[in-house]
Amino acid sequence: MGKVVLLGAGPGELDLLTIKGEKLLRKADCIVYDRLANPAMLSIAPDNSEKIFVGKQNHLHTMPQDKINELLLEKANEYELVVRLKGGDPYVFGRGGEEALYLKENGIDVESVPGISSSIAALSTAGIPITHRGLSKGFQVITAHSRRDEAADINYSLLTDDTVTLVFLMGLAHVEEIANGLLSVGRSENTPIAVISNGTTNHQTKCVGNLCNIAEKIKSADIVSPAIIVVGDVVSLAGDLNFFERRKLFGKKYFLPFIKHFNYSFKADGFEQNRNELEDSLISLGADILTVETGCISPVKCNLEFLNEKNKNGFIVFTSANGVKSFFWNLWVVNHLDVRALGHFKFAVVGKKTKEALEDFGIVADIISDKQNGADLANILNVSLESGEIHWACGKDTSAGFEETLKKDIALHKHICYENVLLDISFSDEMLNEIAACDGAIFTSGSNASATIPHLKGRMPEKIYSIGPACTKKINELGYTNTIEAEISSYAGILELL
Repeated sequence: MGKVVLLGAGPGELDLLTIKGEKLLRKADCIVYDRLANPAMLSIAPDNSEKIFVGKQNHLHTMPQDKINELLLEKANEYELVVRLKGGDPYVFGRGGEEALYLKENGIDVESVPGISSSIAALSTAGIPITHRGLSKGFQVITAHSRRDEAADINYSLLTDDTVTLVFLMGLAHVEEIANGLLSVGRSENTPIAVISNGTTNHQTKCVGNLCNIAEKIKSADIVSPAIIVVGDVVSLAGDLNFFERRKLFGKKYFLPFIKHFNYSFKADGFEQNRNELEDSLISLGADILTVETGCISPVKCNLEFLNEKNKNGFIVFTSANGVKSFFWNLWVVNHLDVRALGHFKFAVVGKKTKEALEDFGIVADIISDKQNGADLANILNVSLESGEIHWACGKDTSAGFEETLKKDIALHKHICYENVLLDISFSDEMLNEIAACDGAIFTSGSNASATIPHLKGRMPEKIYSIGPACTKKINELGYTNTIEAEISSYAGILELL
């Protein structure tokens, strides 16, 4: 018999999941999740874990509560660890107490792991502190949820203290009713009120007014569920403390097809695919990102017998971080060698990221090209070496720039240690329309462009951003010449461009 953990997923932003929550998701055998839990959290769990959606929205229940309780019991008898992933905090109007009591009564081991409640977090990112000296000495959190077509069951006579911030959850359909209810018990018409939609996410929106005009204002505002209503003088600070919405790319939405990169180190038991680094950076700047995985970098077994030859020396060259990680995976996992086998060699790399990847394995590069391309590194080696041997750890479809530029007096040995495995992707009409409406499409490699653009059926965003010359050339070949290219061919270059 297993254990069920009621885990608070937080208010929406992935990074607001707690550290303990992430650890539990990584070990989960089964995840039973709600609509308000960020779907990206499921990617943290093992690929072979069972994932069951039981989401609920207003009047539309995928599974009623009693059936959810029974499902949790069933899965607890099947798995060692079941995670019940609930938006916000399990015990803040999340019916977590009902689930915990049912499981306890049926002999199941239960744990509750708190999550950051949207009642506080969504206000924070909207620039509204839930308490503030001189404006609010406390707060009340109230559910405005009701049965279909019925008024919210709220006793407004208990909500008359204007020094207490009021937060209403699940009340978007009842904004006018709530405002009128507060007015009916004597609250001032000028009492500030705000409605916050999709709080803590990069498509957060809010509508600010007072009890007298909020009903009219919200009709023309872009407010959708899930939404939170906040009433009180603290709403007046929303303009001054609106740091979240002032980030440089807030309000922008980009289409980002990506290839999962190979992530290996000697500390890992094997290898794992990491999250897209560029996506993380864009999100931190406030952008809303529409992603599609077009492929993944996969290591290829290669024979490194040249390392066993006596008195062998020369350069080992890496033109990407993928080459570094795949080479060392081959060194240790495939060829059962360690860094002692590299003692007679020097190392040359392209750019900062490749340099840092090599340093992760305890080796400092002898030659580093500042420019992010193989041709530049080849030119440096042409000047540094009159002759000699170079062993190039590269991909199956590596750009020819390095090989073409390297002078013929230098013996080049290619060791293919990774490949870009492309996925067969397709887009629905709904997805294509969403892509076309983005503020731009971002391509980080020519292969990525080749894997994506033919499937877009001409519905490309107006602006197309390219990471560098080779990528731009491929996009042009595919029929799009209005490309905006980063000055530096790197993720940092893309971010600077945007």
